[in-house]
Formats: sequence, C-alpha cells, structure tokens
Amino acid sequence: MKYIELKTNLPKDLADEYTDFLDILQVEGYYEVLFDSSLPRPKDGAIIRDDTMINVYLGEEDKEKEIKIHIFLKSHADNNYFLESRLVETREFEEAYKEFYKPFKIGNKFCVIPIWEKDSEEAKNIKGPGILNLFMNPGLAFGTGHHETTKLMLSRMGNIISEGNSVLDMGTGSGILSIGAGLLGAKKIIAIDIDPNAVRASEFNWKENSCSETTQITILEGGFDTHEIFESEYDIVLANITYAVISQNIKNIFNIKSKKFLFSGIITERKEDSINLFKKVLGGSLIYNESLDGWEIIEWER
Repeated sequence: MKYIELKTNLPKDLADEYTDFLDILQVEGYYEVLFDSSLPRPKDGAIIRDDTMINVYLGEEDKEKEIKIHIFLKSHADNNYFLESRLVETREFEEAYKEFYKPFKIGNKFCVIPIWEKDSEEAKNIKGPGILNLFMNPGLAFGTGHHETTKLMLSRMGNIISEGNSVLDMGTGSGILSIGAGLLGAKKIIAIDIDPNAVRASEFNWKENSCSETTQITILEGGFDTHEIFESEYDIVLANITYAVISQNIKNIFNIKSKKFLFSGIITERKEDSINLFKKVLGGSLIYNESLDGWEIIEWER
C-alpha cells in the first residue's frame, strides 16, 4: 500500500490551527519535525525558528483531502508556506518519524521511551527512581506524547489515578493514556477509537508495556455511541479530543457512568465555551484547570 506524503513548511504560529484542521479532515497521520539537523541554523545562531515542518500522510486515493489542504494553506498562509508531495510505501510512512522521536520525561511520573530506544544510552540516562517507563510506537496513530495535550493529561493523571481505579479512554490513539493509567495501577480500562489504525497501534503498545497482571484492558473500535462503553461505571473518563468533537457528542458523554472527567484537546479560546457546555449539560463543577502553550486541561466532576 502507498501513501501520499505532504511535507509542509509553514509559520509556527499557524501550526496549531493547521493540525486542528488535519484532525477534522481525518488524515492518515501527521507529525511535526521538532528538530531537523539538515536545515541550516539561522544567521543569528538561534535554534528556535519562526517556521515549522509538519509531514502529513494521506491514502493514495485521497486526492480530495490533498486539494483541501492546499486550499487551507493558500487561504491561511497566503504564499508564506512550502508544500512538497510524493508517494511513499507503507514501511517508509511508518518509519519516517523515528529519527525525531527520542526518550523524554513527562511530569514527575512518566518517561516516554520509543520501543526502538529501549536499550539506548539516552533511555538509560533519562530513567530515574520512581519514574514509570512508558514504551511507545505510535505507528499510524496520534499520540507520541510530544503534544501539549498529552503532556497535560499524563501529568495530571499521575495525581488523580489510583490503584484499582476503572478508566475509560475516549479517542485512545496510540494508547498512551490508557497505558499510563495501567502503569499507575488502574484495574479495569476500556480504550476506544474510531480509527482502526489507532486500535492496532494501541494493541501493539499494550504488549510492549509491563502493567499489572490484574489490569483488565479492553480495546474497542468505535465512537461515543458504542454501547459497550455505557455498560460499566468508571472512576474517571479520559478524553484528549477537540472541543468540536466533545460538543458534537456531549449528550453521549452525559450518559457515561462517571462522576469525573479529564478533558484536554481544548484550545484556550474554547476554554470558557467548554466550561459553559459542561455546566449546562453535565452539571457539576470545575475541579482543576491548567494551560500549556495555548492548550487546556479541564478536570470536571459532577
């Protein structure tokens, strides 16, 4: 199988809006090149650049999505962008991000380690006492741990998930949050995603991690209307998804049997809209909120 790879260079202040658009468009995958040694350093010697590279992947026949991406960039970035398109094989697609994905810590609980870096010196040096090693291969799914929303979620989860908890992970992606919950001692976890690639990635990543033998994990393909998620009660629901998706499914979220929700994937401009929506439909109150580079995490209890 082949994919269309779109190498996009655009202004950094447009990156969040662009990736939100890609999420809505439901592309096969994308990642931001956080550091590219092949690019020359600016003349003033600064490492931080005002542009960024985001590689996007589409199915070979997704010409309509490719056209929509061109239109988005033209209308939002004018001529201040560069886009290069080519066909790549599946293996090249899956391997592309590995050069830019290295071990790193999140909060005071987790060290995210790519599975191909398990025995590297970098992984050995970054590990520490009391740190939980979370081994990941995102593959075709969203969820490397680099995104601000994932960092916010994992950091907060370390404070509120206890041994024996039951957890629902909506939009599990690579499975990074559900695995984090398992490492923290959650006993029963349901992880669900509408993307079959995410389901496969999550199943793979669970096998790579050493959670308790008593932890029960169920990984499902489906959305907010999947009947299995309404059959159990949960100590906490994790939802690292956009405000648009949350608002479209708020009635189903209301029917989930849980008093506590941890929402992320919400941009700061939508924070008040989200709080008002939760007050109106879910009832209850805001327990905790934190911002990181224009993204919000909202802990809600009813």
